[in-house]
Amino acid sequence: MMKTWIFFKLRMLQLKYDKTALFFCYVFPVILLLGIGYPLQLQSDPKIEVYYQDFAANEESKATIALLDAQKLLELKPYEESIPAYEAVADNDVKRVLTILAQDKQPDLTAYGVDLEPAQVENEKLSTISLHLIKNDIDENRIENAALASAIDQLVSGDTEIELDQYTLKSDRLTSYLVTLLPGLIGLTLMIIGFNGFGSVLIEEEHHGLFKNIKTIDVSPVPFLAGLFLSRLLVSHSVAIGLCLVAMLVFGIKFDFNIPMFFLVVTLGSIAFLGIGLFIATVSPSTTAFNGIVNFVQMPFIVLGGVFFSVSLFPDWLQYIALAIPLTQLNVAMQKVLFEPNDMSVISSMSLELVVLFSWCIVSVVISKMKFKW
Repeated sequence: MMKTWIFFKLRMLQLKYDKTALFFCYVFPVILLLGIGYPLQLQSDPKIEVYYQDFAANEESKATIALLDAQKLLELKPYEESIPAYEAVADNDVKRVLTILAQDKQPDLTAYGVDLEPAQVENEKLSTISLHLIKNDIDENRIENAALASAIDQLVSGDTEIELDQYTLKSDRLTSYLVTLLPGLIGLTLMIIGFNGFGSVLIEEEHHGLFKNIKTIDVSPVPFLAGLFLSRLLVSHSVAIGLCLVAMLVFGIKFDFNIPMFFLVVTLGSIAFLGIGLFIATVSPSTTAFNGIVNFVQMPFIVLGGVFFSVSLFPDWLQYIALAIPLTQLNVAMQKVLFEPNDMSVISSMSLELVVLFSWCIVSVVISKMKFKW
């Protein structure tokens, strides 16, 4: 244990003065998160998608729908789902719903148990209908919602003015892309640390004769590898926590996740990649060969691992292949931990991801230990 601690401190001191490694561990992932995530937070689609419900079903409501549908900026679709519109908007399954009611009817805002903040609107001019725009408070939709409200106000105003009543739903859901990007970048960084921060270090030290020098002082490879292993494991956890903090401060994401499950997923993912990195180092005859093998392994991992886009976009047969990749399972598990409700049902739904990650940990570490030699 003492020898492991000594090697661990040496590795941390070594990492402290390695500016390149620190950049790729801590700075580069943050640059990717901000550089990709922030512009996508602000961009809007060419057309603003609007679902509508026409409960008035009179001539004026139909004329209003036709007027809105004729605008190039808007894309109107009837809302025909069985789930109440308020719930769909709160979950961000639908970004916004325009409800059209007869003037003497008002929406039941308390029936859905959602925190609503209605705008105060005075209907001074007569109209047979009233418009109610239901939206959520997700930043992703803020610009579109403002543009839509302005467009509706301009289109329906006339001799007989139809007032637009707006309601904002409190939502804990985030943009779909950030839900993919943040776990993906955490997984990508853990993979880089495992392959390049662990396996690459070992292969370079071996070819510089360090293994032979350490062997002369009669030290087992176990504390030597354990010291490097633990130092990279500590870096992996700090990177994962750091990216989550950046997401909280920059994007306003509010996390309410199970902390032990978060550390379990990060630990399993880190061990799996560290084991794979060690295995590649043991089978590589040279540093050049190691880099070639790592590039050969990393590319399909990144493409099929759901780092920058969801695996659900793949054909079914390709999704089955992707399920065997540890990066895919790590990203899926991290999504569930960070963004799903914090209850036992979510934990039980992660059984496949945890089993696959645990299997990669056992297989990669056991095989690497058998093949590693001074």
